Amino acid sequence: MNFYTLLRLNKKIKNTTLKLIGIYTLHLLGKRHLSVRIDPSLNCNLFCRMCYFSSMEQRKKMKGIISESDFISIAKVLFPKALQVYVGCGAEPTTHRNFMELVKLAKKHKVPHVGVVTNGQLLTEGQIQLMTDLSLNELTLSCHGVTKETYEHFMTGSKFDRFLSTLESVSTYKKQKKSRYPEIRINYTVNNKNLSELNDFFLLFEKYNISTIQIRPVLDIGGKYSNAITDEQIPEYNKIINHLKNECSKRGIGLLANIKNIKFTEKNEDSKVADAVYCYIGPETSEQLNFEWGKINFHDFTNKTGWRKKMYAFIRNKKQSSLNKSAVNYEVFE
Repeated sequence: MNFYTLLRLNKKIKNTTLKLIGIYTLHLLGKRHLSVRIDPSLNCNLFCRMCYFSSMEQRKKMKGIISESDFISIAKVLFPKALQVYVGCGAEPTTHRNFMELVKLAKKHKVPHVGVVTNGQLLTEGQIQLMTDLSLNELTLSCHGVTKETYEHFMTGSKFDRFLSTLESVSTYKKQKKSRYPEIRINYTVNNKNLSELNDFFLLFEKYNISTIQIRPVLDIGGKYSNAITDEQIPEYNKIINHLKNECSKRGIGLLANIKNIKFTEKNEDSKVADAVYCYIGPETSEQLNFEWGKINFHDFTNKTGWRKKMYAFIRNKKQSSLNKSAVNYEVFE
């Protein structure tokens, strides 16, 4: 059962408490139940306008890297419990020169779904080839414009041609290896300026064998630009999503899209489910929780994070999720 199958199953089961009990039961049985997201480096090579890295004040606050020795310890503690490991979560993983070691470790621990999330600008030919050799499940590339002008405007510091070259290299190595992996996912953060370009998505990306597209309405996370689509644009947004649904269906491409809570104003109890499985690790994690990775096990980690107490409070309906509720507002279309 892959990650997207789990997402669809989550949507079908309507009772949040039942889902939480299922996750807690997997935990008690020592089974995989976590989605581990790792930032090996709190840094980025770009200044994307919709991201907090466009703020110099925020960039100064975000420092540090995870050592390779800690990679091994983190993997030992968490990867046997992970259904999914994503390298890259808000920061740019390729700014850590040895980020691919995390992919190797995730594969060694037989994590079912392993992905890398990146803007793709710093990926080398060797890293792309290694992703193919390791059968990385998914390479997620950020792309916030279909034209060169829009792409380079919102992804400040990027080169559109470099992005296309990365896509070309992935396709080339997959063909050489005769492999479907890594599957490519495009994350497109949509705002009031780049919405209409989505109509031409396949004019540009048709030849790159995209597997999944995620359309993400912009959130105000401290970036220089956070202008969401306007109320007047919502009919256009819905029309474009329907267009993409049809085009993706023809091509066997998955589509993740927010169609019910576009402005993220409605509460969603499934945020508790996301919070229950979500496990973020960054350079500051061990210091914040006051431990050394090489000296703890998974039981110690859950004690430090208060995971079991939180789960009990969720199930008893006595605690709200701490996560941004955008994570559970996407429908999965095939």
